[in-house]
Amino acid sequence: MNRSTEQRNAEVEKTLRILDDMPRLEVHHLFRAHLMQRIDSLERTNTLAVAFAGGFNPRLAFMGLLLILNIASAMLFFLHETPQSTVGVSSGLAESLSEDYGGPALSYYDQSAADR
Repeated sequence: MNRSTEQRNAEVEKTLRILDDMPRLEVHHLFRAHLMQRIDSLERTNTLAVAFAGGFNPRLAFMGLLLILNIASAMLFFLHETPQSTVGVSSGLAESLSEDYGGPALSYYDQSAADR
């Protein structure tokens, strides 16, 4: 076990010596400026390409589908509706409710106390 640790340390020292002996890489003084300009141009083209061609967002697609269905159902409801009299419907509803809930057994207040 001790031998493997010594071998590992020797390999690490050898690797560090090789890295120290490597010559430094000299680049052109405008390398960073050119690189940043290239990255910016790639980001702009990629952003536009993704936005128009490949940018599939399922949440946005689902919202669009719901909006289209909502508009279509509203158009069907309002355009193909037969005109009905709202007065007849509301009076019939009021009569039905008064018959169902107007009895003395279901009244909240005592009618004899209300007549006084």
